[in-house]
Amino acid sequence: VPKVGNARYSAGHHRAEQQPFTIPFSMVSSNRWLLAGGQLNDNQYNALDLLLDRFFDERSGEATYDAFRNFLDAPALRQELDETGHVHEKTFDAVKRRVMAVPRGVFDQDAPPITDLVRDFVRPGRLSVVPTYHLTSSRAAEMVVLALSSLLIDQKLSSDPRYERIKETPLVVGMDEAHDFLADADSVQARKVIGKFTEAAKQGRKERLGLFLITQDPQDIADPVFKQLNTRIALTLSDEDAVSSLNLPTALESRVTDMQRGSMAVYSPDNSKPVEVVGLPACVTRHGRE
Repeated sequence: VPKVGNARYSAGHHRAEQQPFTIPFSMVSSNRWLLAGGQLNDNQYNALDLLLDRFFDERSGEATYDAFRNFLDAPALRQELDETGHVHEKTFDAVKRRVMAVPRGVFDQDAPPITDLVRDFVRPGRLSVVPTYHLTSSRAAEMVVLALSSLLIDQKLSSDPRYERIKETPLVVGMDEAHDFLADADSVQARKVIGKFTEAAKQGRKERLGLFLITQDPQDIADPVFKQLNTRIALTLSDEDAVSSLNLPTALESRVTDMQRGSMAVYSPDNSKPVEVVGLPACVTRHGRE
């Protein structure tokens, strides 16, 4: 459960073990785009990169979000970078505004860092679920989801991983509302995120990493990622653009718009013919606390 500011997670509907965690600002060192949001151009992003390099070089013992805010508040830094030609003062101001706009409470909260909980978060035979619906800021939820996804993907694809548990454990990373995180957009952050997930989809199989993206709007998933996902499972979809984006055979495409509950179309062009799976008329699994 991500601890973000004063947000509280209510878990009266299940008895699963809960472990609060925080995103340590140190993760930004290898994922600079987490701070960029979607509003920095290439020049501003390069300036952010330079500022973070300098910050982490100087403050390795206190690499927190608040410390970085204080670092940017120093008037002498802005003046020095402008006079030396490294970062124009207006570019500096644009970067600073974006950094200050990060929802307070995303980083360095009173909970164990997720990087200290890897052996609990990733365990063979276990399902770990990270809820974000209790977070009131959509950007905070986006930052949490992308930070965790990047941790798993980077370690899986790394030739020199820091966390052997992630590297060695077969994983399926599931992302609900995937269109909120992987939509195509012309920003530095979007390009880096899309690039990361595209590489995961291309290279993940040999590293025993699978991606399971869940969305009501498949047409909004960036093409470089979507084209790498072979198997598609479609429940009822009424939007014509959503249905056509799945590239289902004509006969099956016409069925997707009026499927009954429990039915689905499964299409894996590289592995099988498309099929319609029909659910049982009654539930045979008991759910709940009994």
